[in-house]
Amino acid sequence: MEQAVEKRLSGELLAGASAVGFPVDAAAAERLLRYLELLLAWNRKVNLTSVTDPEEAVEGHLIDSLAPARLLGATGSLLDVGAGGGLPGIPLAIVLPQLQVTLVDTVGKKVGFLKAASAVLGLSNVRAVHARVAGEPAREGLPLVDAAISRALMTPGEWVQLARPYIKDAGRILAMLGAETPIPDDLEVVEELEYRLPRSKAVRRVAVFR
Repeated sequence: MEQAVEKRLSGELLAGASAVGFPVDAAAAERLLRYLELLLAWNRKVNLTSVTDPEEAVEGHLIDSLAPARLLGATGSLLDVGAGGGLPGIPLAIVLPQLQVTLVDTVGKKVGFLKAASAVLGLSNVRAVHARVAGEPAREGLPLVDAAISRALMTPGEWVQLARPYIKDAGRILAMLGAETPIPDDLEVVEELEYRLPRSKAVRRVAVFR
């Protein structure tokens, strides 16, 4: 990445992280941008993201993925289901080094990227697993975790039902949602975070369920 471009993107990332309520330092921003560079490079061969413009990706991928960090500060372990190119799990692992993150996806090539990116970035707190999540963590080789997260994988009701077998007692289920995504009345929201992405002004939410 050219130095001038990297400097501009770094400025946008630092400002955007503060805007969504989780400021990061320059070292974290550098690692986040290195991850984004890897994501876009691999995307030329493996379908990881439809967003290929670096400035759009800084907001839509990195800044958006940092918003849940406000809700995960004391959390020990996280399962990112349908991780794809590593969003939001890898950005969260970068800014929350105490968080043990398990990334799971059904597509082997995507899991290959997740493993390679974690190695390049030196993320010892990240593990990537090739599996289909079907409610049987022991058979699937997946741990029980303090929190599970999904980024627009399915409806909130479907996601909560799928995630429950993977969380410990008193664990939490996080769903990253659009501004108008409906939440069924039978789901108890224990916490909800609303934020606005600084460049597009799009409103997003993170809902937390038990």
